[in-house]
Amino acid sequence: MKIQFEQTIIEKIVIHRIGNKNENQGIELSHSEVLIEDEHTKNILLSFFLSPFKAPDLYQFNLEKISDEDSVLQSITRMFDFEQEFYVQSANIAQKLYAVSNHPNIKQGELYVVYFRNCEVDENLVDAIGIFKSENKDTYIKVFQDGENFGVEHERGINIKKLDKGCIIFNVESETGYAMKILDNTNKQNEALYWIDDFVAAKKIENEYFNTSTFLQICKNFTENVLTEKNNVEKNEQLGFMNKSYEYFKENNYFDEIDFKKNVIGNPEIIESFDSFKQNFEENYEIQPKSEFEISPEAVKKSKKYVRSVIKLDKNFHIYVHSKPEYIEKGFDSNRKMNFYKVFFEKEE
Repeated sequence: MKIQFEQTIIEKIVIHRIGNKNENQGIELSHSEVLIEDEHTKNILLSFFLSPFKAPDLYQFNLEKISDEDSVLQSITRMFDFEQEFYVQSANIAQKLYAVSNHPNIKQGELYVVYFRNCEVDENLVDAIGIFKSENKDTYIKVFQDGENFGVEHERGINIKKLDKGCIIFNVESETGYAMKILDNTNKQNEALYWIDDFVAAKKIENEYFNTSTFLQICKNFTENVLTEKNNVEKNEQLGFMNKSYEYFKENNYFDEIDFKKNVIGNPEIIESFDSFKQNFEENYEIQPKSEFEISPEAVKKSKKYVRSVIKLDKNFHIYVHSKPEYIEKGFDSNRKMNFYKVFFEKEE
């Protein structure tokens, strides 16, 4: 699904302030929509709301977990169907967010509910509703002129390049939970999961990007948790598995798990261990297993960060392993009482 915002404009916006329920900070509801007549301010807000959404991940409302009528999904549907209810439903959304803001680490902040026009989704212009929250404030220096002199003062405000949380719901595929993008720049600890899980109640759409990135994540976790020196797996074998996995996805357009196991893993014992690890991963994250799918080049490119190619030896040497980990052997010299690597090669370049 291709999404662009070149023609997007802000139609309506309401701002509420949401506190931490655990600390009884309450909520402050605005009594009306915000009227913004200055075009420059509108453009700044558009950039603030939309520019952070660069990741290709797509989400949808998790219909299996939304049972009550008092949900963000219901409010969004009412807004799309009855635009005159925009303000009322924005207040309902604010109440819903406050109800789940009960972890002590959740900060007070402004909630923005925005109605967008002309979002381009697969070359079609559609409406969208954005829900954003700003929590962190920065200090700014303000220089002003006072007669023939200059003065300096400071202000606390929102950094327009640092949106904390947000989601944009597009008015497409409503029957399956709409399509949306989600952002959570403060999601470093479990308490921040409330934004996606408890508030929006969303899940990732399992498309080719999702399938590709998920399988490469499984490979990475398998390398870090199973292919370890504790399990008698040498460092070169660890690096080799992840590198070969990445190269497989990079060189192919279509993923076939049987072919992957044959050409990347090979060893029947490791294949059995990988199957067990993959099954546990899918069960823990409630993912439907996929054995064949189209490979997303964008997901492969983003997963390049998983690939490590360096074996660091004390502070003296680095060995770069790009491929052929079987050409490296590790041993121990009993005379020197030191480990060593033996490297085989055909020619020196």
